[in-house]
Amino acid sequence: MQNTINNMARYIKNIIPPNIPETYTIKAMFEHISGEENIRNGILAFRDLLYLVCDRLIDNGCLYDKPVKNSVNNVSHPSLPVSYPFLNNVKSILFNIGYHGELIENGGAILLDDLLLITSVIGVDGSQMKEKISAPKLLEALKFLTGCGIYFDGISLDVRTLDLSKAASLKISYPDNPIMLTGLKVMAIAQKDLYTKGNHDIFLRCDYRVVKEEETEVISNLNDFVAPLPAEIQDFALKLHKRYLEAGLTCKLDVFYLGIRFIYSHKNKEIWTFSAAHESGYRILIKAQNTHIYTDVIEMFPLYLKEKISRGYGCNKKLFGEPCQKGCHGFSFPLDDSIIDISQNIEVWLDSEVSCLQRKKHTSN
Repeated sequence: MQNTINNMARYIKNIIPPNIPETYTIKAMFEHISGEENIRNGILAFRDLLYLVCDRLIDNGCLYDKPVKNSVNNVSHPSLPVSYPFLNNVKSILFNIGYHGELIENGGAILLDDLLLITSVIGVDGSQMKEKISAPKLLEALKFLTGCGIYFDGISLDVRTLDLSKAASLKISYPDNPIMLTGLKVMAIAQKDLYTKGNHDIFLRCDYRVVKEEETEVISNLNDFVAPLPAEIQDFALKLHKRYLEAGLTCKLDVFYLGIRFIYSHKNKEIWTFSAAHESGYRILIKAQNTHIYTDVIEMFPLYLKEKISRGYGCNKKLFGEPCQKGCHGFSFPLDDSIIDISQNIEVWLDSEVSCLQRKKHTSN
């Protein structure tokens, strides 16, 4: 996939939960913000704002596709601050408004007293980075957000140079759906105060699950994960999930930056993974290490699959200085129409691998 802001926005839109429930219990830590119904409606409205931001970037991304100059842009592992600084600035400004601002007028507006707080660049865990958003970039991002329906009262954006020192405070409103500001604040607090390793960018993904009192079953996340995929591929993924949880494997969700993985393991050993990343798309990664034991099974597979398995996987040490080939991820297959052609082979293959591991366990006992 090309590393353009249009495609990154399209990817982010896909990983924002499409099916947020209307009823769930909110953690007690948010009760000072508003009532539960307001918070739930606010999160839905914030989700819709993120969709709008993504849609505008999908349609007009060429206006904002400006990677950081004099920086190494890693095409294998692109990051928002380096590859998509405009998008990262928009995210940071929204987060700063939500986290540092005060809801006023019965939740109809947010007041920010210290305007310098809006210039902080925010990391995947809600922490402030050393960099600050420059005045020209801040002006550009605020104008973009105004185009999304957010109003900034206290500063003039009809200027060539933005001078925050001339403003005492900033009042932010969203007339199209004021309850969005409540969702903005709750999700910013969730990003900062409920961040855990393996759950990056809670705010940008509108991961409402972290504000729920009830624990979320992984199948809920997986249903959202496969939602952008064709129905036949969704069925394939959900069938594998059910089959191997019943076979005793565990499934762990891991979000690293904006990459999402559902890792299926036997004991602590990763067997296979559903993966989504902007640079590589939706894939299934198989880390089978016992293929030499069931060569008779592999011999029945289609030729190209047998050849792929025969080559093995792992990092090629001769690729020094070249883009990462991600060989360490395992045997990699895109989750597109091509996977349906070999879906039965994949199932037989995984059955054989899991069976080997289970036999080894019994033998060692």
